[in-house]
Amino acid sequence: MKKALLLILFIFSIALNAQRIQNFNAFVAGTSVGIRFTITKGPQCSGYTIYHSLDSVNFVQIYDNPGICGDANANQEISFTHSGASFNQNNYYKAEIFSPYESSPIIKVFVTNQPKPRMLTYPNPVVNTYDVLGVKIFNVSNVRLIGYLYNQYGKPLREYDLTTKLDVTSVDVYDLSNGLYILWLTDGKQAFSSKFVINR
Repeated sequence: MKKALLLILFIFSIALNAQRIQNFNAFVAGTSVGIRFTITKGPQCSGYTIYHSLDSVNFVQIYDNPGICGDANANQEISFTHSGASFNQNNYYKAEIFSPYESSPIIKVFVTNQPKPRMLTYPNPVVNTYDVLGVKIFNVSNVRLIGYLYNQYGKPLREYDLTTKLDVTSVDVYDLSNGLYILWLTDGKQAFSSKFVINR
């Protein structure tokens, strides 16, 4: 009985010190998916694998590191970029380590192949010599835009109804005091936002 109890305690102590997958995260990085996670410190594991799925059930291996992973004294940060994600649908990811076996939670990421709408405000920062802020909208031209100017605390200060000439318009900033501002505009299909600083 004593031997069985000691064996159970020994196995339990090994399991407590075993490596784990923590902070598993998958995120859109352009048209790819970035994957990051941590292997906690502990006895070295014998490799890790990253999987991809389109239905969260049937996973395909996209990366395999069969070598020794982890460290007895420090956590190990792992990064991987998956450039073969499927566009305009959900992609699912998980990671596994071996010896001891551990599986991460499954993370869902929606990947689009459409360029993210962008807006540029210039000059930034706005200094003494400028009373007008230029606004350039990328991938959109000759459209009506409505929106708001917010201060750094999210309080709306102004409402705008603008029309671009090609992809450029402007807003008056002569009466704004020093600080951080956010310009948010929409054409009814896409939203655009940009931060700018007044430093007079």
